[in-house]
Amino acid sequence: MSESGGRGVSAAVRLIRPIPKLYSRTATWSICREKLAELGSMGAGNRHRERRTFRLSPSPLQCVFPPGWRESRVRRPSLRVMSQPSPDNLEVAFEPSFEPPAELSLAPDLTANYALFERYNTADTELRWAVARQSGRVVAAAPVTRLRRRPATDMLRPEWRRRLGWLGPLARKTSLIVDTAFLAFDEHSPFQIAEGVDRHAAKQAIARFLCRQKKIDTVWIAEPPAEAAWAAGERFDQFQILPMTSIDLAGSASFDDFLASLSKKRRRNYRHESGVFAEAGATIATVEGPLAAQPQLLQQLVTLLQASEAHSDLIAPYNDVLIAPAAFAEQQQTALIATVDDRVVGFMSFLHVGDRWMQVHGGLDYDRSHDVLAYHNLIYAGVQAAIERGCREMTMGPLNNETKRRAATDLHPIAASVWNRWPADRWLARAWFFKNFGVYYGPIEAPEAEAAGD
Repeated sequence: MSESGGRGVSAAVRLIRPIPKLYSRTATWSICREKLAELGSMGAGNRHRERRTFRLSPSPLQCVFPPGWRESRVRRPSLRVMSQPSPDNLEVAFEPSFEPPAELSLAPDLTANYALFERYNTADTELRWAVARQSGRVVAAAPVTRLRRRPATDMLRPEWRRRLGWLGPLARKTSLIVDTAFLAFDEHSPFQIAEGVDRHAAKQAIARFLCRQKKIDTVWIAEPPAEAAWAAGERFDQFQILPMTSIDLAGSASFDDFLASLSKKRRRNYRHESGVFAEAGATIATVEGPLAAQPQLLQQLVTLLQASEAHSDLIAPYNDVLIAPAAFAEQQQTALIATVDDRVVGFMSFLHVGDRWMQVHGGLDYDRSHDVLAYHNLIYAGVQAAIERGCREMTMGPLNNETKRRAATDLHPIAASVWNRWPADRWLARAWFFKNFGVYYGPIEAPEAEAAGD
């Protein structure tokens, strides 16, 4: 290379050197330097022709390469970590209609429940299993919900959602969510991992696979804080969200035993709430699903589901599938239905999974249910049904109302690990969005939540 050519390349190197610091979403500095070295080694004619396709774009500051030139090596820093080979040679892919094998220890009832909803995917909400294999053997899987082009403001607290509603259509995001909403709101981690497999490595492999997906703005993973430590080093931001609620029935052989285990105040509350319900002539019936064979009752319950959604301060982004009438009609659930004067005023439905009685749905007639304290009595009826079935725990999903908080004996902390593709989105989320989410419950390092049963 001639001396003048060397000086020209050196000048270009000095010009480009600050770019990676100024604009982080550009081709890496090492690639720019390699390309400049190629230019320096070329003859004058070739170098002139090549410079026409390798230039500095004035805005944004980035290197522009000729089509196809080492395209696979051009990565944004936010994706570069996620593009490394999967730990322990795990191969991850989405697998439609996947049936978790026995080694993953997922209860068949929960597997069937997820498979049912998977059949009712919509254009906006799509359920799929992300499956990790090692030498062809399934070693881990995670239920993933893809939400397409949803307004980012939907997740905010009601007051901010009202103020910033105009911004929603302008700030649509496509997200991947890993949680247990379609696994009966299980309080355990949504990752299903075979015995003897490194849990950290398996989660890491699945997370990196999700973050590599095209046209994805956000990845959201919800699991107990003790299970979420792996994500701290994976460019995820973490905070606590609404805990899961449950009632411990391990020491109760009968409903009377359960009542005896309550505090004096809660026993007094029970006598008052059940008395109001009885005086109104209200009753609770048990109906075994699927409910498709009872179209009139099905329509009444769907109406209550929709009423509860309309009255909720929180927007569940996947309700177009979770409470889809056709899916609800086919679900293998046990419904407890409160009726007053032949009018259905509320219901709760459950799955019997091992020794757990897991709530999957609920709805109220807000014009009448409060007068007769239907919700309180449905919870008591749920406890009684769980004990009769030999269950040691009744789960009630996220802590989204005060009645549930008072009934619960345990709150199970849940941490959200959130990855944003774009640095600007991440900065805004950390500075303001996270703490104004409707499900926000505090920083990750906050003390674990405790139930207040009074």
